[in-house]
Amino acid sequence: MSKKKRKNIILGIIGLALIILVIGYSYSAEQTRIKGFNFGNNIQVIQEDLKRMETDFQSEITIFQEGDSSIEEFLEYSDLHISKMEELILRYDDLEPPTAFHSSVELFKLSTQSQLQGDKEIIEWIKNEDENAKIRSESLIQEAFEYELAALAKFNAAKAGIEP
Repeated sequence: MSKKKRKNIILGIIGLALIILVIGYSYSAEQTRIKGFNFGNNIQVIQEDLKRMETDFQSEITIFQEGDSSIEEFLEYSDLHISKMEELILRYDDLEPPTAFHSSVELFKLSTQSQLQGDKEIIEWIKNEDENAKIRSESLIQEAFEYELAALAKFNAAKAGIEP
């Protein structure tokens, strides 16, 4: 085989390898983009569900306080609410966040867990007229808010590509 032929074969192999690398990189980048997009949608759905559940729970509290439902009805609703909140918390574990988003997901989960504990204290306050439970609830709800703010900051930083 001539030197020129060998050189052309080597150049062809190098060219083919470069084409394969470019295609592989493009495919990988596209898969990462799709995975990130799906993750973003899933975390948004969880947060929207949480907001809806908390709005509904606050409405039930108001209905009870205005005398439009009995304590039994409120407690029955509360049991359902707690169950739904516990299921929602488990949904965070099913997420597959890109590495940069792991800490924000953990903070969103901590926020929801604090909210759940706060809701349980509200129920305790209403059920037993325990003012200490009301104070604990307010503290836990403030903690949930702070976790959520931290989660949003980390989420937005990760989205912008800023290292935490």
